[in-house]
Amino acid sequence: MLKLYTSLTSPYGRKCRMAAYVAGIADRVEVVTLDYHSDDYRKINPLGKVPALERDDGFIIIDSPLICSYLASLGDQAQLVPPPGDARLKAQVLEALADGITDAGVLIFLENKRSEDHRSHGWLKEQASKIDKGLDALEDMADDFGDDIHIGILAVAASVSWLEFRTIVDGVRDGRPKLSAWLDAFAHKDFMVATAPPADA
Repeated sequence: MLKLYTSLTSPYGRKCRMAAYVAGIADRVEVVTLDYHSDDYRKINPLGKVPALERDDGFIIIDSPLICSYLASLGDQAQLVPPPGDARLKAQVLEALADGITDAGVLIFLENKRSEDHRSHGWLKEQASKIDKGLDALEDMADDFGDDIHIGILAVAASVSWLEFRTIVDGVRDGRPKLSAWLDAFAHKDFMVATAPPADA
């Protein structure tokens, strides 16, 4: 049994959990939640970031794109990763864009935990701008999403859903009707429902 160490609210962890479902191996992945600030978790991932995936032989894989790629290799890879060529490259670029949006959101989330007098409002504004421009780019791409389900699409769903869940920035959907319509439809996918963060988190 594989062990996926994560938080149930982590967008990176959710992307990996969805990947396991899409690849058809969710029953082979045990989701383990723990304090990722603890010394015990630092023995699993010295960087203290989630998620991390532990194989049966004890080997640890860190970084969500690597974890998703490995999970795909164990299951129905064609469902998760397009064949080599432009289709795969575009999916990977979309994943990188979505993860970059999430990265900026996480920085805002952490900065907002600091006391008001220690926050850098200029820096927060810069991260919010990255999110805004990234979401605009997704809006421009949304017509091409269609019914696709691949790693890039999962990254987008995990990222934007988390931005809304944590209210990282205001107006995630404002002026983005195509992205909004796609998200509303995608939210009903079984793997989206199965990996949704707890309502009280």
